[in-house]
Amino acid sequence: MKLKNHLFLSFLILIFIFLSLYGIGSSSSSNVLIVDITGTIDQSTVETLKESLNQAEIENSEAVILLIDTPGGGLQETFEIARLINKSSIPVVGFVYPSGSTAWSAGTFILMSTHIAAMCTHTIIGSCQPVEIGISGTRLINDSKTINALTKWIEERADMFNRNKSIVKRFITENLDLNETLSLKYGVIEYTASSVEQLIQNINGTSVKTSKGIVVLDTRYAKTIHYSPSIAVVFMKFFSNPVLTSILFILGVFALLVGISSPGFGAEVFGVIAILLSLIGSGFSISTLSIIFIAIGVLLLVIEIFVTPGFGVIGIGGIISFIVGGIFLLPTYTNKKWLISMSWYPDAIIIILTVAVLLAIFFIFLLYKILQVRKKKAAIGVFIGETAKTVDKITPDKSGYVRFRGELWRAISDTEIAPNTKVEIIAKDETTLKVKPKNS
Repeated sequence: MKLKNHLFLSFLILIFIFLSLYGIGSSSSSNVLIVDITGTIDQSTVETLKESLNQAEIENSEAVILLIDTPGGGLQETFEIARLINKSSIPVVGFVYPSGSTAWSAGTFILMSTHIAAMCTHTIIGSCQPVEIGISGTRLINDSKTINALTKWIEERADMFNRNKSIVKRFITENLDLNETLSLKYGVIEYTASSVEQLIQNINGTSVKTSKGIVVLDTRYAKTIHYSPSIAVVFMKFFSNPVLTSILFILGVFALLVGISSPGFGAEVFGVIAILLSLIGSGFSISTLSIIFIAIGVLLLVIEIFVTPGFGVIGIGGIISFIVGGIFLLPTYTNKKWLISMSWYPDAIIIILTVAVLLAIFFIFLLYKILQVRKKKAAIGVFIGETAKTVDKITPDKSGYVRFRGELWRAISDTEIAPNTKVEIIAKDETTLKVKPKNS
């Protein structure tokens, strides 16, 4: 009997050890991927999400947590991000973080597209009314077609995750803003948390419907893995700044012109690289009007350099076209592709105009130097008729040296000329001057 009791006790101990080891093993393999979504939402943000979702698949992550802190961004990029989240087989958690952060405009759209929406303490979401950006500045879009389309879109996202449709609608129609307390109270989000670690514990056991079906999150012992963007994404993010891409484009075109007028110094190579970088980094399309103005500017300046003498109306017209084209390089988005009020816009105009004007001044100086070179006399004309002074005695049988403009030149003559005699240059043969006495 005692043997049976010992065997039974040993069996229970083995089961306990097995379960403990299994728990340790499962907890060590469980992980959550942390991804930062900060700054303006552009194409680099889309690439960031693509990479992070692929990494989450490889890491077999329980969930992907997006740490959102953004003023907004492009609407098309936002829709692409929402599509990627909707197709994901791994639950995506949107977390407005850290404390004091905002997820305005496109950031709210992204948060409402995630399987689980959460906010940190003292954070704000909302202000989703679209704006149109043009040369005159920003303008709120109020036409019913655009407003109704965006309202229906965000309502459907709220309905997918059982969130308050009437409140999320007001993010667009009234530019409503909510903090984390009211967002939770009105059923716009599912969780609030003061840290990522607390959020991971809060979502443990939550059922989420993904593209592969219902998933129950097991994050109790999950470790965190922080996503690091690839070099390509970092590169794209850096060159996605609209001001930088505009300046690069203007610099590139001017460098091409300098390279055409003065080949061999690498300016044309820099110009091509700068233009390519500006196009690669452009999260917005360069307007047709801008391309037309810049093309006209290039044509006029090329004509001024290579066809017409002097510097006049054609060259001035080319520079003006360049300045106007530089202004139109700023995003216009007449099709309402932008969701945020661009606070940098006035500064961007000043920067673009300053760069364009400085480059125009430089180009005028370059043209001035080219014209000076054109107006110079031919080398032979510089010497013939000029006065020099003999250093040596020169005879018809023996050459000597003369001093011309501070330099010594070998000279010949048909007559005998004494040293320190003023002579007139009558011919030049490479490095030898033919002279005669000045008084003759």
